[in-house]
Amino acid sequence: MKSVRVFIFFAFLLAFVLQVSAQEKLFRNELKGYEFFGSGKLRNLQLTVSSKNAVKEIFGANCEKKCAYDENWSISFEYFDDFWIKESRNEKNEKVTYKLDSKYLGKLRLIEIRPKKQISFANVSFPKVFQKFLMASSGFNTDNSRITGDEAFQDSNGLIYEICRINCDNSDKELVLIQYEIPKQLSDTLFILQK
Repeated sequence: MKSVRVFIFFAFLLAFVLQVSAQEKLFRNELKGYEFFGSGKLRNLQLTVSSKNAVKEIFGANCEKKCAYDENWSISFEYFDDFWIKESRNEKNEKVTYKLDSKYLGKLRLIEIRPKKQISFANVSFPKVFQKFLMASSGFNTDNSRITGDEAFQDSNGLIYEICRINCDNSDKELVLIQYEIPKQLSDTLFILQK
């Protein structure tokens, strides 16, 4: 009986270590000085696993969707709800519908971190693992100045850095946000074919 308890303990310990290790490896391309996932306040949160209650335990009862990360950063969270449906076509060109597996309802889907003050990215070089995308966007920067053009750098694991590139106030390029999302190859496994 004692050996069974020891085995169960080590099985849970191994599962925990692998889960934490997988999380750290998922966003391993974070830029130096901008590491949030797998460390700090986000170290115990996991996409597709953590709930609103887990977020509230770390950031406080009033932080379900958006709050301060610290004095320099704000953070926002998006969760899976019951409206997640995907449609596509099968090999016979018939429309097929996929619905989110219910075990993911209410779980973290995306985390976004925004600087409260302007941060210049004019001298930041992105490694080759990032693809660059130009975005025609319009919005407001951290100090309510207008943003009229952005570019995004995204790796294959769901890490995105969005940079203001046109009409930035203090530099050629300013950090707009850092986003952590579920990688495409993983997000497809979250849905079940509806018959």
